[in-house]
Parts: sequence; C-alpha cells; structure tokens
Amino acid sequence: IQQEPDMVEAHEFAVAEYVKGQLYLMQYLEYYMHRPRYFLEQRHLLPLGEKARTDLIERYYAFDEAVMLQYLSRKLNSRTRTYLPEVATKTGVPISSCKRQFENIKRIAKQSEDEEGVPLVNEIMDKFALPEPLAKKYAHILFLNINRVDTTKRCLSHFKFADFDFCASTLILYWTTMSSTMTLDDIDEPLTQHAQQLKSLLVENKTNFDRLCTAVCNHIATMAAKTPADAPAVNGGSSSPSQALLHVLETRNTRGTTQLRAVLRTSFSLVASIDASSTLRDVLGTIVEKIVDTFASLGLSSEDMELFYDLVAAEGALMLADTLADPGPSIQALNRTLTGTKLLGRRLFRRKPSLFGPLNKIRPT
Repeated sequence: IQQEPDMVEAHEFAVAEYVKGQLYLMQYLEYYMHRPRYFLEQRHLLPLGEKARTDLIERYYAFDEAVMLQYLSRKLNSRTRTYLPEVATKTGVPISSCKRQFENIKRIAKQSEDEEGVPLVNEIMDKFALPEPLAKKYAHILFLNINRVDTTKRCLSHFKFADFDFCASTLILYWTTMSSTMTLDDIDEPLTQHAQQLKSLLVENKTNFDRLCTAVCNHIATMAAKTPADAPAVNGGSSSPSQALLHVLETRNTRGTTQLRAVLRTSFSLVASIDASSTLRDVLGTIVEKIVDTFASLGLSSEDMELFYDLVAAEGALMLADTLADPGPSIQALNRTLTGTKLLGRRLFRRKPSLFGPLNKIRPT
C-alpha cells in the first residue's frame, strides 16, 4: 500500500488506519455478498454503480480451481469443513479464502435445491447475479457432488478442475434431460433403454458387429483413397486416416478386434445403467480404465478413438435405418451415446507411462 502514489509518504499509522477501514468495509459488505440480489436492488446502501456492484459479487464468488478440485466428490457438510486446513496446505491458498469458497458453494447448493422446474444455471444466475460462465461452473460442481461422481480415483489423479468441469458439462448435455420437478438434470431414462437395445443389436449380435466393422473399414479405405498422397501433415501427424485403426479392424478374430468390441459394449452398458448411482459414481474411472486405456494399449491415439466412434455412429445409423421400422429414436440415442463417450474419452485420454521412464531420469549420461 505504501508504494501507491497517494500513500508514498504516508505515516505508518495512517496506512494502518486505512487498512483497518478497508477491513471494516469488507466485513460490512460480506453480509450483502451472501444476499447478492438484495445487494443489487438496494441502491441506498453504498454509493456504488451497478457495474461496481456486479463486479464485486463476481469477485466474491470467483474461486481457485485448485481449491474447488479438492471439494469435488465431497459432501458439503461440517466434516468437509474440518478438511479446510489440509486444503489450504495442499493448494497454498489462505485458509480464509478456502473457507469463503466452501461456504459459497454450500450456500448456492442450499438455495437452489428446493426450486422446481427451473434449470439450475438459470436459478444460480437469478439468485446470485452471477455471469453465465461462472454459474455453469457452479452447476457442474453441484452435479458432480450431488451425484457423488468419483474424481479421486488413482487413474484420475493427474486431471485438473477444468477436465472435470468439461466432463460434467458433457454428461449433462448428452446423457441427461431437464426434469419437471427438480432443478438438477435427471438421467434420461428413454436413452438408457435405447442404449441397452443398441448393445444387443450392434454388439452382442456377432453378425451385425462384423457388418459394422466391415462398413467402418470400407469407410476408412474410401477416405484414404480420397486423401492426396502429398497432403500436408496435421500437427506433425499423418494426413491420412488412421492406418493403425484400419489394421486393427481388418485383422478379425484377434485381440484388437475383441478389445474394440469390448469398448463398444462398455460404451453402451455405461449409458444403459447410468441411472444407477454406482454407475454414475464411477463413470469417469470406467471411461479411463476400460475405454481410454484399451485404445492406448492397442497403440491407438485419441484421434483414432475419435474416428472410431464417429464412423461407428455413422455406419450404425445406416444399419438401424435398414433394420428398424422407426429408426429415429434409436439413431438419436446412438449419436448421444457415442458422442458423449467420445468427448469424455478424448478429454481423459492418456497414454500409459513407459516402464523405463523413471529409470531414464536417473540413468547417468
């Protein structure tokens, strides 16, 4: 403060009084930060413009992603409050700030849980006067916490808050529907029923699965034929469709095809049972351990995985159109299932570390 132009030659007593006055002002304002809508409507409280009030509320409810990551998958109760000193130590954020962020998310959860028929994001924006991006982040945090989605498994330990925020938004967008009686989104039950039927039709039926693999292989071959031989590489990789994926699919009755079939079975089974609390709780760990790691073990990249899901969705839709009398709902469920799985897998994709990686770091040069 003494480095500010107006305070360069100020006496230490004057600086101390200034800080004390600012502290009293913040303590006075904190009462209204807990009631942000009331704070905006009462113009006589402080000579502040609307933008200043809005900015003050947004800053108060802003949070450190490293701190909020520690609160994911935890109940918002007194037991978690006792965990705050450990959060402060892990993140390097002052405990007072950790407490403020914990109380904010707890306050938002409490004031939003009893509302009916209103999307959670809209409810948060209306009650707390928060901008839409911040309100969406809080909605995603509540979705993960209320549904107890596990973000603490060892296979998820290196992911950041932004990764889980993206996963929550994907789960809500593709696998839930807006309930008429709750603020939080409910799992889409018709989607789970269609996913079970799609698993039986496209995966469990070996004849249909072989047809699907053949169609995907032909699609990749057609794409490769249309790609110029001298086409520039993208991001340092190959400009042609994945030859590794094509090789895995063309070699029938092998470990690779069997594992890709298991990947599709897992994808459909995951959505078919996502309405069960245990499945939803372990959804991210399942994506990593049974889908992402399978592609990585086959030497396939995240681009290969994305291409695989896109082509299965496209060719599967054609098969459904030829097989079912009313294929519309099933095709929509197919796209939602595979697109959601693809996006989650792409975000959580990781290659298994080399066994010799740690040894290489200590090997003498």
